Amino acid sequence: MSIEHHLIIHEVTLRPAGEWSPPALGWTVVRVADGLGYWLQGGGAQELNEGDGFVVTEISHLVLRASQLGPLKLQFYCVQPQFLNGLITVAEGRQLEQAGKSSSARVIVFRAADPAGQKFSRLVARPARENLTMRSALLQLWSQAVSGVLLPRPVEVSGHKLRERFRELVAQMPDAELAKRSLPELAEQLHCSERHFSRLFRAEIGVPLRKRQTELRLQRARQLLADANAKIVNVAYESGYRHLGLFNAMFKKRFGLTPSEWRRQNLPVPPDSSPSAPSVRSL
Repeated sequence: MSIEHHLIIHEVTLRPAGEWSPPALGWTVVRVADGLGYWLQGGGAQELNEGDGFVVTEISHLVLRASQLGPLKLQFYCVQPQFLNGLITVAEGRQLEQAGKSSSARVIVFRAADPAGQKFSRLVARPARENLTMRSALLQLWSQAVSGVLLPRPVEVSGHKLRERFRELVAQMPDAELAKRSLPELAEQLHCSERHFSRLFRAEIGVPLRKRQTELRLQRARQLLADANAKIVNVAYESGYRHLGLFNAMFKKRFGLTPSEWRRQNLPVPPDSSPSAPSVRSL
């Protein structure tokens, strides 16, 4: 399932001249563990040696090709911001989302001698790979690499104090909190009318408040569904839905499957054992 890649290091080995594309799971951080390869995108190519790597968004349509001289071993992990509940603010979440969907999404390349390359090399050398310390370190490596995406908005000398307070609010409020708050509560916190808050939210964030809250709640539900023991009704409740029928309808409208169907379809399956497929394993 898609969530199993989140903040877990995996390894893939390509045969000589073999090709591989990063999984479409938010942001992917890739490192060359051994061999020589090239990343191909938009007609361009760039050589990657041992220790080199890159950070890429899911829509970049990038292909990694091994040299004809030998196999290429890669180590990678994915970061899905929608699963970082409480760590991403409303403003940061929107910036990351826009960057991930941008048609001009770029590859952030790092070399073995760069701080990111050195840190990734140290992390894969650790004996313990799936614990809180490792996940925190992987998250820090990614966040530093994409820091350019999270540039603060320039201060506008406009005299709109309410707009300035709104920007301060969304720059500090975790998106997980936004998903739980009602429009009256948010408007009261900003000391404005509900209608005014709604207008500000749409103008600044780019989508209606209700639409953004629905997306956050359904992404939270998808994360909770990864636990095969979690009851659907409890997932609905923890995601902010008090009526199971409404939850099922909203989930299917967003993902094309009911929660039960999504869970069945995304259960882990054995890796492809065909000789032509690259071997992928968790470290």
